[in-house]
Amino acid sequence: MNSPYYVFMKLLPKNLASRFFGSVVNLKVPVFSRLAKVLFARAYKLNMAEASKPLSDYANIGELFIRTLCPGRRPIADSEVVCPVDGKVSQAGPLAGEKLELIQTKGKLYSLKDLLRDEALASRFAGGRFATIYLAPFNYHRIHSPVSGKLISASYIPGTLWPVNSWSVERVEGLFAINERITTRILLSGGGEMLLVKVGATNVGRIAVNYAPDWITNMGKLSRRSPRLDYTPRCEYRFEKGGELGRFEMGSTVILIADKNVCIRHPDLFLSRLGTSIRVGEALC
Repeated sequence: MNSPYYVFMKLLPKNLASRFFGSVVNLKVPVFSRLAKVLFARAYKLNMAEASKPLSDYANIGELFIRTLCPGRRPIADSEVVCPVDGKVSQAGPLAGEKLELIQTKGKLYSLKDLLRDEALASRFAGGRFATIYLAPFNYHRIHSPVSGKLISASYIPGTLWPVNSWSVERVEGLFAINERITTRILLSGGGEMLLVKVGATNVGRIAVNYAPDWITNMGKLSRRSPRLDYTPRCEYRFEKGGELGRFEMGSTVILIADKNVCIRHPDLFLSRLGTSIRVGEALC
């Protein structure tokens, strides 16, 4: 039996509500914005000691949420694959079987084909491995490259914007395959491929990537039922391990997917970090 909250969230126009919330948190009304950012920082116990600017320098919650860090706060491990975000590794496992299913939570699976909305691309990662990293509101929300390599392609998949907290993960079927998301496909310098899937969530719900600055999700320009929008770089675009790749504006979750070539080099990829909190630049293999 569905709870009243589930019914409410299902009926709520989540994308529209998130855009409205985004406009509120990005207001620059001196008294209101100053009070709101202070309350936000206190409520979530933000670690402002590592931020590049003091709390007083942020105009509103929106700016505070996408804060940058002081140089050197996220040292990059001497490992081929590092964590792209601050968060917690909630799931990790192999991509095996005919459907190449990922674990959402105990008893709930979803297919890589549905996540990518691309069956041919999904098939390239058979025998690989995935990791799901959840970002809480207090986390640093910039996204960094997990590897050194070059951009092959990207895709923007419109969708809805359910929350991505544990409540939703346990109750919403195929959550990560129905929320808005941007997938970045990277060819590693050492060979093999990785996908970095960035999943939006309720409240603002925007995702931005540095390599395609006009791609900002949940702007109301595409219906959530629109086909996948693909991007191919016009010239070579390279990522340095640990270099900034994009940002979340509220939310969310990152899903890392490595092909079997990467997993052969790193048999324990992702597995040792399952269930642990992790930060940008820490080793994943």
